Amino acid sequence: MRTKIAIIGLGAAAHNIHLPAYAMIGDKATVVGGCDINEKARDRAGKEWNIQAVYDNADEMIDKTRPDIVSIITPPAQHFEHCQIALKQGCHVFCEKPFMENLEQVDKIIEMEDHAKRHAVVNNEFRYMQIHSKAKELIGKPEFGELQYLHAWQTFIPTDHTEAGWRSQLEKRVCFEFGNHVFDLIRFFFGKTPTKIFAHMPKPVPGIKTDLINVVSVEFDDGRGASFILDRLCKGPERYLDVRLDGDYASIHTFIGGELRCQIGMHTRERKPFLDFSLVKGGKAELQVGNRSRVIAKDPLNPFKAATSVLFSRFIDAIENKIVPPCNAKDSRDTLALILAAYESATSGLPVVLSNCN
Repeated sequence: MRTKIAIIGLGAAAHNIHLPAYAMIGDKATVVGGCDINEKARDRAGKEWNIQAVYDNADEMIDKTRPDIVSIITPPAQHFEHCQIALKQGCHVFCEKPFMENLEQVDKIIEMEDHAKRHAVVNNEFRYMQIHSKAKELIGKPEFGELQYLHAWQTFIPTDHTEAGWRSQLEKRVCFEFGNHVFDLIRFFFGKTPTKIFAHMPKPVPGIKTDLINVVSVEFDDGRGASFILDRLCKGPERYLDVRLDGDYASIHTFIGGELRCQIGMHTRERKPFLDFSLVKGGKAELQVGNRSRVIAKDPLNPFKAATSVLFSRFIDAIENKIVPPCNAKDSRDTLALILAAYESATSGLPVVLSNCN
């Protein structure tokens, strides 16, 4: 029997990521209903995805369609309300990120899911992109060794399209909305949560109160560390997300975004010429030792859709096998704690020591 899904929020993320992801695992799941306060969004879901049961009220949708899982694809300010609605009606929850606005809301959801004997999972799909899952597999292996340091960076040019909707209304903007991905990947690759964080978020543009630059470093209790820079002021080439992982014997470089490149040059130290051609649709990961490199993974044109389908499939498997699913609410709480600590550090100008993290 296929798992029944009902969706709250039929906007861009539903059409570009979630609905295509569910279609990829159509043998395991089926969409039985959708909900949105916007009539055009409801009409589009019916026409493009043949969702016949569409509503403008979440309670009514759940009551009439009786789904197993409710996918919450609304702005973060609405997640707390919608998660409560789904859990009260006895449904599991698959929620977009950022999960909640504060830790108190997360703790309430954890309490409710424990009481309802249901699970809330956050769509931290970046873990399940092939480039990141393959990199994780190599950590601890002889060719890479242990992970000692991670650095990530993004250069992104905001446009009217990217700033439309709830994102442009956030005062805590970049680290809350996109930093979630980076903090989650740091925890994923290291297998633990940092214990100290220091963040700098300058605001050089007069009249703009949101954070457009994040310079963040974290430390672990064993002395290892990570850092990242998110830059929304750069007017040069965009880089959606690059990650470099430095191990004992090699480095791994991953990036999200297409690439068509041909390079001819000279490695000056070895005095050797090189020729390199690269065609990437959605993302690539390379294992690097000096000037030598080899591709270890690539992602398709829409890596977000593909990775979401993997995580959602694992969520279904966990429910069927009565085990704790990945990216659950308790795990995601630690990622949110890092985001909030970054803003605290940027405001105070001091490092923040974290406690009660796994």
